[in-house]
Amino acid sequence: MQPMRLRMTPPQMFAGISLLLITVVLVVSNLTQSTFFRQAIVERESVIVRDVVKAIIHEEEGENELTPADMERYTEVTAKKHFEHTVRALRTLTGVVRIKVFNPDKMIIWSDAPDLIGTYLTGNLQDLARALDGEVRAVFDPPGHGIPIEELPRFPLIEFYVPFTLKNPGAASGTVSGVLAIYRSAQGINETIRYGLLLLWSVTGLAGGILFFALFRLFRSVYFSQRAAEMQFAKLSNEHDRMMQIEKLSAMGQMVSEIAHQLNNPLVGVINLTELAERELGNPQRVKELLGEVRRAGHHCHGFVQRMLLINRATHSEPQPTDMNRLVRDTIAFFHQSLGGHPPVIFEESHQQASMKVDPVLIRNALFNLIHNAAQADPIGPVVVSLAPDERDGVPGCRLTVSDNGSGLTSEVTAKLFTPFFTTRPGGTGLGLSIAQHIAVQHGGSIYAENKPGGGARFTIWLPAQKANA
Repeated sequence: MQPMRLRMTPPQMFAGISLLLITVVLVVSNLTQSTFFRQAIVERESVIVRDVVKAIIHEEEGENELTPADMERYTEVTAKKHFEHTVRALRTLTGVVRIKVFNPDKMIIWSDAPDLIGTYLTGNLQDLARALDGEVRAVFDPPGHGIPIEELPRFPLIEFYVPFTLKNPGAASGTVSGVLAIYRSAQGINETIRYGLLLLWSVTGLAGGILFFALFRLFRSVYFSQRAAEMQFAKLSNEHDRMMQIEKLSAMGQMVSEIAHQLNNPLVGVINLTELAERELGNPQRVKELLGEVRRAGHHCHGFVQRMLLINRATHSEPQPTDMNRLVRDTIAFFHQSLGGHPPVIFEESHQQASMKVDPVLIRNALFNLIHNAAQADPIGPVVVSLAPDERDGVPGCRLTVSDNGSGLTSEVTAKLFTPFFTTRPGGTGLGLSIAQHIAVQHGGSIYAENKPGGGARFTIWLPAQKANA
């Protein structure tokens, strides 16, 4: 038993992929913004602490002023008194849990935890060193404080290292006298960050959800509209194919009907003639005459069948480089030989070189049919044949026109002019113009008929130009 495969539809695939992408973008952007907000808040806190320390140290004057000597004789009572007086304001800051003062040798020379005085920092030396170089440093929730004997609360802390400078006439300007380290509780900042992150995630999550549902609905709308359009197009295509098939069958039925009609009359005549011949067996002369009629009827059927075969031959073409001027002249000469030079045919040839790649046999056949129709429309003539270059829709080509001075074309005749077996002449087959149209289309061209101003009809074959060496 084969396992069942779960096949996802395009809307489901789009929903899954878009939801994944939106989630990844939201998570990455929120994490990035969270880090940025946390760092920005910590840096802002460090600036505030720096300003407070600077104000306290430089505003103390008189007997309580902290001096460079106190940094060297930190164990004396006077120095301790000065340190106590200087940092008393820092103890009132919210969340302060530890205060330490480091000298340039990185030793603690004062602290609110007396056991730490005289010890050295063994961890986080990099931030202390950068503070001794004049940079304010802030470390959020440091993993270790570097002093084993120091006991601090177990909640998250922020460790500030603030450099300070004391008035010392013998020292260079800007020389760091020491570093004041302050440990503050990070609970308030964490709450602020946590609330901000919750708000940030909520807003971005809501925006992402709205974006997802909007994109999903848009995709579903476009997808199902496209599917409906495709189904409608497929339905129309099927109906079009069906109509084309019906039209083909109808045309085939009409053709078969016309062929049957064309063959039925002479065949009925043959049957009647043979019946008469059977009754006239005693009159050889009459039998001979009847057999002559039978032969003529057979020739008529043979001629009709040969004309039908022209349709099949017209479906095969062998294009070759052809001089169109010469082709027209040869066709006119053949027409004159066939009908004894009446009516006259005038050729207005092109003054430009008209070499095209066509099937000369088919083009000559189409042109002969047009000239023959023009001669029947106007037996007196003249019939005018012209060849000229003609560009249509940016495609170069040539125009082959046959004009007569006959009675012209009515609207009813024009509508059925190129329909197979349609004819207005007694004895006509109605195949000449349909074959000419088929030949023109087979060469990528077209044929159309129109009435001339002043009387008569004009038939034009347009053929697209193809290089003779193409």
